[in-house]
Parts: sequence; structure tokens; C-alpha cells
Amino acid sequence: MKEIQTLEKAIQPLRETLQKHPLYQSLNSLKDVGVFMELHVYAVWDFMSLLKSLQQQLTCVSLPWMAPKNPTLSRFINEIVLGEESDLNGKGLPKSHFEMYIDAMDEVGASSKKVQELVNSVNSMQEITECLNNSCLKK
Repeated sequence: MKEIQTLEKAIQPLRETLQKHPLYQSLNSLKDVGVFMELHVYAVWDFMSLLKSLQQQLTCVSLPWMAPKNPTLSRFINEIVLGEESDLNGKGLPKSHFEMYIDAMDEVGASSKKVQELVNSVNSMQEITECLNNSCLKK
């Protein structure tokens, strides 16, 4: 318990800075929130990709199974994956946080079409650069 309190105290200045971020002042309507979500959803998807990469590198997800080199770190990563990939939504159904975000976008009237097209077009890491270059994200 003391470790958590020490951590909370250490990050308190960062939390305060985040809470005062000017972005919050610009979200004045549901439309503003929708526009933010249409951009932020890529960060949600990217986080899942990063997390899966960590899971591949720090746990065992291949055959034959081998014990991970660092079981504590492996458990930590797998616990995050469990929550991110198969949390329970408001109806008690398992869904990924990405899918829940898409549902929330639909609820506020934000369009998830572009991110859905990008995600559906990527079948491998070799294709991701091409898909990103062909997406609406390239300016």
C-alpha cells in the first residue's frame, strides 16, 4: 500500500498538469467531443498494437510454449491485455476497449468509418505502411 501512495505522490504534479490541459477548454459541445474522438481513436488502436507487441516480446504467445523469462512482467502485461482486449462493457458483455470506444463514438454521433476502414485494410505488419500511406491520415 505504501508503494502505491509513493507512486501517487510522485505523479501528482503530472496529474495536475494533465487536468489543466487546454484541450479540455475546447470541448464545449457533443460535436467537439465527436471530432476529438474521431482523431483520438487512432491512439486507442495504436495503444492496443503496442500492448500486443509487448505481449509478444515479454510473454510467451508462440508454440511450443515456454515459461517467460520474467513471470512478474509477463503477468503484468497479460493482466493489461485481459482488461484491454476483453473487458466487460456496460451490458456485462466482453468487448475490447477499442470496440467500446467505437460504440461510444457511435453514441455521440462521431464517425468511425475511416478508422474502421484502416483497421480492416491491415492484414499484416508488412502492409501497415502502405495502408497508412493510402489512408486519410497522410497529409
